[in-house]
Amino acid sequence: MKKMILGMFKTAAVLTLMFVVLLSATASVPIASTVTVGMAAMSAIYHVSAFYSERNYALTAPVVPAFTVKTQVEKEAMDSDAYDKYVTEERDYHKSVMALEIYNQIEAYKTADATKNAGVIADLTKKFETIATEHVGAQLAWKQFKEQSSKGFRQEENAVHKWITENAGKIKELRTAGSGFIELKVVGPMEIASASLPVAAPNLVGVQQAPPTSINLRGTIAEGLVTTIPTSLAQLAYTETVPKDGNYGFVAEKGTKPQIDFKIETRYASPYKVAAHMVLTDESVNDIPNLQAIATNFLKKKHDIKKENGILFGTGASAEIPKGATVYARAFSAGPLANTVATPNMMDVINACITDIYTTHNYTDETPYFANVAMMHPVDFFSEFVAAKDANGLPLYPMATLFNRVVIGGVTIIPFEDITAGKIFVADLSKYNISRWEGYTVKIGWINDQLITNQFTMVGESRFHAFVKKLDEQAFIYDTIATVKAAIAST
Repeated sequence: MKKMILGMFKTAAVLTLMFVVLLSATASVPIASTVTVGMAAMSAIYHVSAFYSERNYALTAPVVPAFTVKTQVEKEAMDSDAYDKYVTEERDYHKSVMALEIYNQIEAYKTADATKNAGVIADLTKKFETIATEHVGAQLAWKQFKEQSSKGFRQEENAVHKWITENAGKIKELRTAGSGFIELKVVGPMEIASASLPVAAPNLVGVQQAPPTSINLRGTIAEGLVTTIPTSLAQLAYTETVPKDGNYGFVAEKGTKPQIDFKIETRYASPYKVAAHMVLTDESVNDIPNLQAIATNFLKKKHDIKKENGILFGTGASAEIPKGATVYARAFSAGPLANTVATPNMMDVINACITDIYTTHNYTDETPYFANVAMMHPVDFFSEFVAAKDANGLPLYPMATLFNRVVIGGVTIIPFEDITAGKIFVADLSKYNISRWEGYTVKIGWINDQLITNQFTMVGESRFHAFVKKLDEQAFIYDTIATVKAAIAST
């Protein structure tokens, strides 16, 4: 891009030199006008106009610019200038779409009842202003970058004017002779093309100049929702006491009192191990910045993710694999809720599952279970909560944002990617028990010939119990959203 501009500049400079010669020789008015035009043309080449302008972002409807999404192949075919322009337009488009959506929500709430909806309007207005501020800030930063980039062009422009002044005599001689040639040489700054790499750079140069960072792995949530119990036993016993036969009765004078009894059942839970190892060389951890810290962090995060997967989705198919909460879970049972809801929405589905859990008992007079969490795939969370509208087009759940939690009626609704799309998991997760029989540890050592080959092994592992008491399995439901909707929909 810069070479193209310099080429145009040189062309304009040659024209301008001839205009200066004519002006110096004749001092005629027409020629002077020509010189003015020529100089204007050259200045236009160097002029960098700032596209940024201050705007009033009071609540006026944002204009969404036209934007066409390019494929990956099309983007790879772009040169750097075209790609920069495309990225800028894409950013402006998405910010405008976001701002317009929030603006429309604000106007809808105002139309419905501005006083009643004042709190929601204030929150949305703050979001609107934040988007506007960030947009202006990004444009200002780009303007400053452009101005810094243009300094080099202005320096070259000054160099050309100086050259014209110093060579005015030679230019006049050329005009008098009617022919000739004079070359303008402008010594410019060092460019990218001035540098070369005669030999390939060593592998470590890149990581030393730009040190690697930790792998971007997601966090975990399961351990914060289940119950962690202390234990000093590898084989963890737990006992449930349940009613057996008989019940109280109303008895007449001298009447025989009915007999009641209960039973005690003891079960056992064995610990599960989750582990992995990694092999590194002495040279790699010494030569690559942060490598050992990155490896240690990677081991821990992968451990946590695998443990969470076992707690929620473990098949329990063998003694080594825990049984997850969704596998303990039962299907939804409509019972008296069948055919009771006209056009059920997602909250009806969740509340129906909560009610099913609350009203399902192992025995008479049992304390009911209270579900505290509902999980669904992020796509279902978007369609059922973020994008849900009422009859007036207003959001049903204005505080629900993409990939965020929503707390409604004491139940935390969580988008969770590992939940099968189209399914709903509702449960009292406090009834799922885990222990930290052996907490997470990292061990470093040598195996086989690693000591003499400058290698070592890192092992990350932990052991934990994971179980749901037999009676508490009633507190877990994992079923298809469409199935629940169909079961409770009125005919």
